[in-house]
Amino acid sequence: MQTLPLPSRILVTDAHPLILEGMRRLLEQMPEVQSIDTATSAGELLRQMSNHPYDLFVLDIGLDDGDGLDLIPAIRQNNGQAGILVCTTQEEIWTVHRMLKANPDSIVLKLSETEHIRQAVQALQRGERYYCPRFEKLRRQLAATTPALLKKSRPTPREQEVLRHIAAGMNTVEIAARLHLTENTIESYRKNLMMKLEARNAADLIVKALQKGYLDLRLG
Repeated sequence: MQTLPLPSRILVTDAHPLILEGMRRLLEQMPEVQSIDTATSAGELLRQMSNHPYDLFVLDIGLDDGDGLDLIPAIRQNNGQAGILVCTTQEEIWTVHRMLKANPDSIVLKLSETEHIRQAVQALQRGERYYCPRFEKLRRQLAATTPALLKKSRPTPREQEVLRHIAAGMNTVEIAARLHLTENTIESYRKNLMMKLEARNAADLIVKALQKGYLDLRLG
């Protein structure tokens, strides 16, 4: 990636006003930052991006009107030189996998120290990628534990059984009781399904399972 202009113009997008205000106050303290605009939705980000040139986008994943990761191609099409920093609370292993596939320039998890936001912005301005230590640990765990999972893309018979119960609206506790398994085991099956189908949430999981023929609601 390229170095960013100094000082930089930043657009921060997050669904929570308190987080936006906190992010603004943090970034305002940096001499490397020229201006900070905020957006609370994907639609607002797209509107502001079409009207103003930004050097850096700070982006949450969980927006009320869309998935922040889905905005990355639009941002890059609009301005291929802008840096993209994903900042999220989501740490599920399938979300880590999706974030790496989306390939933002930097990732900082919200449970990390605020100093990592500052370090990420400074790294991006130097043209360097930055992962906070908390995310880097998850990335290493993913690299160590999922290659076989990702190769075996088709759900196992037991995973398909869990999938059918998820589609029926059952939660982890109910599925565990029905199948006489522990809740941890059901959660493991659920995580495997989310990764194999590259799903964002339970609804997306069901849609993709139907599309791939792993689930037929008519049989329920």
